[in-house]
Amino acid sequence: MSEKKIKRNVIKIAMLGDSEVGKTSICNNFMNLEFNDYALSTIGTEKLETQIKLKNGEEKKLIIWDTAGQERFHSIALKTMRTVQGIVVVFSFNCRKSFENVIVWLNQIKENTNNVSVVLFGNKCDFDEKIWEVTRDEAMKFAKEKGLPFFETSAKIGKGIKEGFDFIANNAYEKVEGNPGIEITKENHKEVHKKSKCCGGGGDGESKKSKKKEK
Repeated sequence: MSEKKIKRNVIKIAMLGDSEVGKTSICNNFMNLEFNDYALSTIGTEKLETQIKLKNGEEKKLIIWDTAGQERFHSIALKTMRTVQGIVVVFSFNCRKSFENVIVWLNQIKENTNNVSVVLFGNKCDFDEKIWEVTRDEAMKFAKEKGLPFFETSAKIGKGIKEGFDFIANNAYEKVEGNPGIEITKENHKEVHKKSKCCGGGGDGESKKSKKKEK
């Protein structure tokens, strides 16, 4: 009996990060919605859907889960990240605390997901650099150390957002569907996901080390 290939037609992405870093505004910009300086904080999660064309020419449905950053909603964010193939962690250049908390979000991702692609967005880069609480060099160094693809973004002027979402969508799809040496079929796809240990852009080496530490 021949094995039947499974084709993923939906790519799910979660937005994580502290409150007021601009996650909702980033999503709105990507969805071509109007920018609002006074956008209200997300309560729980909000689901957005659109179509995206991958670099291989295929069109897929892209679902973006915009999660709340307030601590009281973290349990909802944890549940959401377990259902996605890609995660965007966002901090704001003018809020050092949000940058320091990136490591907290990354640790939660490692503890709660498998085979998930992760990218880092440094938002509000349109602000005058004189009032930035995080320098560009500092953010880039951190991203490099953690093996994270990094995008400077501005929801107000649209900088880096399309490029960032295009990257995470393609990377998430390739990670699950295009892993060389692993043929995903109807019969083996659960086992493939179970064996996948890589979390985020850190690579297999980093994830294996983290698993050893857990033991």
